[in-house]
Amino acid sequence: ITTDMLIDGTHFDLKKCTIREAGRKAIACSISDIAAMGCQATVAVISICFPEHTTEKSARELYKGIWNIADTYNIEIAGGDIISGRGPFCINVTLLGRDDGLKPIRRSGARVGDAILVTGMLGGSILGKHLSFEPRLKEGLILNKNFTVHAMIDISDGLTADLNHILEESCVGAIMYEDQIPVSHAAVELSKKTGHTPLYHAVSDGEDYELLMTLSKAQAKKVLSSELLTDVKVSCIGEIVEGRGIQIKSSRGNIRRIKPRGYEHLKS
Repeated sequence: ITTDMLIDGTHFDLKKCTIREAGRKAIACSISDIAAMGCQATVAVISICFPEHTTEKSARELYKGIWNIADTYNIEIAGGDIISGRGPFCINVTLLGRDDGLKPIRRSGARVGDAILVTGMLGGSILGKHLSFEPRLKEGLILNKNFTVHAMIDISDGLTADLNHILEESCVGAIMYEDQIPVSHAAVELSKKTGHTPLYHAVSDGEDYELLMTLSKAQAKKVLSSELLTDVKVSCIGEIVEGRGIQIKSSRGNIRRIKPRGYEHLKS
């Protein structure tokens, strides 16, 4: 079971996107959580707070976005709650999943010596991917059914932030390989506007909704050579080591410690 709450102005901006896109994203975020456990999404309940004076047309557009992706992934909408108020538009999705006899993959199973793998390309999601991403539900199930994955999470807060969640839960550390991190074209484009490097965006930007996992090196080799995941790029970006925290190794072999960067809702 997973639940996600999204609010206008933080997770999307209804001045820049449609309410249909917001509805799609709300479901997709929760599907991604189920995917990260290698399970099958099944039934959702949805609660919505509409701003006062929301039109029926707008509400119907929202549900078109919700039903479109729910139908794609065979998810039933079983109910929920609707209210209106003076605040911004807000939507909460609670989604159930089933394991189909598989063992759900947790964040706490990473082991020293594991390889760290990631699907897709990273960074720059704010340029559009954060609204249009496809949850890696199929890939999560394939990984769970055919390989021994020790730990897995989806990248919602940012690569280093979510890797750190695995490290803290598993009581281990990590070394990332700088030249093997898959940097997206969007990260390159965004870097031209922000002054940060494309790599900075790849390790720090949130909402890529790719799968980040650790496996034994033998299992990682099988994943990387498998024909089961031909629809998505899979990269080995590091390894699990003893200790705590994240280090990054440059192409020249220099190793430095880095702080996890990503989105935080409650900042001290």
